[in-house]
Amino acid sequence: MAAIYTKEMPNFAIYKEQIITPEDIYKFNIDKSSEFLCYNCDKKVHFRQQRNADNNYTEHFYHPNTVKDTHTGCDSLTLDKVKDTDTWHNMFSRFIEDDKREIIRRIENKKHIVDAYDAFNEMGVEFQNSPISVADVQSRDATTHLNWIFNCSAQYVRRVKVGGIAICEIPHDNWEKAVQAVKNRILLWTGHNDWILLENRDSYRIQVDGKLRNVWIGKPVTFADVFELLCLTNILTEAGIEHFNGITTGLAEVEVVYGRCKKSMFLLDDLHREYVNHHEFKSGDILAVKSVAGSGKTTTLLKLAKIHSKKKILYLAFNKALITDIEVKIKEQGIRNLYPSTFDKVLYQAYCSKSGEENTEVINLTAMTIQNIIPWLRGKPFKLRDSICRLFTKFCGNPKISEISDFAYRETGKENAMLSQLWKKVVYGEFITFDAMRKLSLIGHWFSGFMDTKYDMIMIDETQDFDMMMLRMLLDDTTIPKIFVGDTKQAIYQWRGCINGFEYLPAKSLVIEFYSTFRVGDPACEIIRTQFEDCWMISKSKNHTTLNEGIPAGAKYTYLFRTWRALLTAARGFNKVYIHGYEKKITSIRKLHQILTEFNGNLEEEEFEDDLPKFLKSLSVDDLENLISSIDENLVSAGDAMVKFYTIHSYKGLEDDNVRIADDIDIEEDENLYYVALTRGMKNIVENWV
Repeated sequence: MAAIYTKEMPNFAIYKEQIITPEDIYKFNIDKSSEFLCYNCDKKVHFRQQRNADNNYTEHFYHPNTVKDTHTGCDSLTLDKVKDTDTWHNMFSRFIEDDKREIIRRIENKKHIVDAYDAFNEMGVEFQNSPISVADVQSRDATTHLNWIFNCSAQYVRRVKVGGIAICEIPHDNWEKAVQAVKNRILLWTGHNDWILLENRDSYRIQVDGKLRNVWIGKPVTFADVFELLCLTNILTEAGIEHFNGITTGLAEVEVVYGRCKKSMFLLDDLHREYVNHHEFKSGDILAVKSVAGSGKTTTLLKLAKIHSKKKILYLAFNKALITDIEVKIKEQGIRNLYPSTFDKVLYQAYCSKSGEENTEVINLTAMTIQNIIPWLRGKPFKLRDSICRLFTKFCGNPKISEISDFAYRETGKENAMLSQLWKKVVYGEFITFDAMRKLSLIGHWFSGFMDTKYDMIMIDETQDFDMMMLRMLLDDTTIPKIFVGDTKQAIYQWRGCINGFEYLPAKSLVIEFYSTFRVGDPACEIIRTQFEDCWMISKSKNHTTLNEGIPAGAKYTYLFRTWRALLTAARGFNKVYIHGYEKKITSIRKLHQILTEFNGNLEEEEFEDDLPKFLKSLSVDDLENLISSIDENLVSAGDAMVKFYTIHSYKGLEDDNVRIADDIDIEEDENLYYVALTRGMKNIVENWV
C-alpha cells in the first residue's frame, strides 16, 4: 500500500498571491505544472497527484529537494494553522468571489492571508472567529487597509430600545483587547439581520434584565449598511448577497440597560436624556426617571412641558417649597401648560367636585380639636383623645381596609364606638381632614374621570418619598400618561409613613436612569460614589468640588444638622447666624414642651424626624427659654448671615458653594440622609468628624 501523506507534506500553497488547495487546482482548472510557492519559506513547491485510484493517498504540495529534513517546518505546516477553517469561516469564504478570496498581502518580510481582498479599492475584510492577539491584529492591519467581521452569533446580543443601540457580551479578554487594536471598521455578526457597527471599542459594565454583563455597545445596522461600509460590491458573490438579504430574523430587544461603571454611565446618560425628550406618550404610559442629586430633573420636566406645549400637564409634589420654586421658573420661562399643585390641593379639588361644595373647611384632627367634633371627649384624658386621633389617622392611611369596624377589630381586638362615630361624621360631611379625603377618594375612586378629563399628563416629583394612597389613586383611577421622577438615595421621610414609590410601580413601567450631577464636581463626586452601595453617579459639573479639605477663611457657608437638638445647641455659640424655619419651629417647640411637661404627654417619638421630644423632656421651662434667648441674640437675616443653619430634611433640594455637616448623623443608620447632606455642596464639603 502507498504511504499516506497527511502532516508530512503541505496541503496548501500560494498561487499568484492567493492561497490554493489541491481541490482548487481542479475547481479552477489550474495548470498542475504552474509555479506554486510554499507559504512558510516562499520557495517553489510542486503538486503531487493521486495515482492508480489510491483512495488512501492524500494529494499535496512538496519541495523538490532530496535532502532529508530540509523542509520539516514547511512540511508540518497545515492550512488550519495559518487561517481559520471552521464552519462559520468557511460559510463566509464561500460567498467571496474566487479571485478575491484568501489573498496574500505582504509588508517587508511579513505576509498575511486576507480573507477577502478588493485590489481595485485596496481594501480587505477579515473574518474572525477564534482568539487573536493584539500583535497579530497589528501585524495584519499593517499589510493592508483591513475591515473586520467578528462572529458574535453565540453571544448574548440584544437591541436596546432606549438609545437605539445594540449590545454584545464580550466573549473573552482576548477579543476585548483585540478590538481595541483594530485600526479600521469592526462589524459584529449576530446571526440575524441586525449587524452591529462597533464605532466605540471600549468595554462597558451594564445591567440588563437584572444581570450584570460586560459588553460592547454599538450601532445596529442592516446588511445593506454593511455592504456599503465594507465596500463589498467587488468582493461578494450574488449568492452571498442573496443569502444575507434572505435573513429576516431580527435581534431580540430589551427596553433599557443601566450603566454600572463610569464609562457606561457617561455614555448612557446622554442617550437616556435624549430618549425622554423624544418619548411619544400614549394612554396608560408610565415613565419613571431615577435621577441622582443635582441632575437637573426639574429642568427636564420644564423642557418636557415645552415639548408637549399642547398638552395640559399637572405637576404634583408633596412639598410646598417645590411648588413655589417651580411656579417661579414657569413664570420666568413663560410656560403656560404646566399646573403645579400639592397632592392635598388636588384632593381638595376632587372633594369639592364630588361634594358640590366650595370652600369646605379642612381641619387638623388633634387631641384638642377632636373635642369639638365629639363633645363627650371634652375634659377626657389627653392620652385617650390622642389615641383616638392616631387610630383614625392610621385607618385613613391604610390602603387595604375600607371598613372602620374591621380596622378597629384588627388594631384593638374589638369595635371602637368613638372611631366609628368619627368616620360616620366624615361620610356625612360633618367634618373633613386631608387624611380622610385620601381615604374617601381611594374608596370612592374620585380620580376616575376627574383627572383624565382635567389633564392630559401628570408629572410626579420626589417619587422616592411618596404616599401609598395617592399612588394607588394615580395608578388605579387614571389612564393619562404619567412621569415619575426622583432619587431613591434621597428617600428620607419614611418616619412620616412615606414609601419609595419606585418600588411599587407596575411591571409595565419604563424605568430610566440619569447619572450625571451638575452640582457636585470631582474629586468629591468620585469619593461620594464609592461611599454608597449602588450609587450610580458621575459628575458633569464645571465645579471643582473638594471633600474635607476645608472651607476658605471668612467664606460664608451652610451648616447642616440631623437633629434640632444639635442645631439649637450649636447655634448659641455662633454670631451672625440664620436658622431656617426658626420662628415657626420655636412656636412648635414651646407647645410640645408644654404637652410633655404640664400634661405629661406620652408622644410616639418615632413620629418625629429626630430626638426632639427626648431633648425637651430634659429641659425645664427656664432652661428652654434661656436657650432660646441666647440664640435670639445672634440671629440675623439669611442675606446678612455668615452661617446658615438648616436641618438636612429642610435643605433637601437646595445647594450652596460651601457646606458643613454636623457630627450628629449616624452615617450607617441614616445612609440616605448622609447622601443628601453630602450632595448639597458645589465647591467645598466638610464633615465635622473628619
